[in-house]
Amino acid sequence: MKKLVLAAVMTAFALSGCSTMGMDNERTMVVDGKPMNVKVVNIPSFKIEVAPLKAVCELSTADGTKVESECLQYRQTYQKNYTPLNGNIQGFTYEPNYRYVLDVRQEVVVDKVSNMAKPVWILNEVVSKVAE
Repeated sequence: MKKLVLAAVMTAFALSGCSTMGMDNERTMVVDGKPMNVKVVNIPSFKIEVAPLKAVCELSTADGTKVESECLQYRQTYQKNYTPLNGNIQGFTYEPNYRYVLDVRQEVVVDKVSNMAKPVWILNEVVSKVAE
């Protein structure tokens, strides 16, 4: 009888956890101008290095046209090459000619206009800022 009660409690606990955690992490995002189903997850903390100079990159406007812009360049602290960041890091103010190491988090937000989920990076902490 105790085992049956324990199993019922564990099942209720597991089911309530599933209903509040939002187990469906597949969202529709626009990738290279086309809607695609991708998995998007919240990441509480990861470190990136931001280059001292911005890169020229292409951004998509709301109507889908591509425009040239300047973007931050970032890499994981263990990577060799930089990647342009198509967007901003909320809470971070970039100054040229400084190399940054940042602790950031990624959260999923839904765009109110397109109703699509997209990842947003938010600054947790500036780990270091070194003049180049």
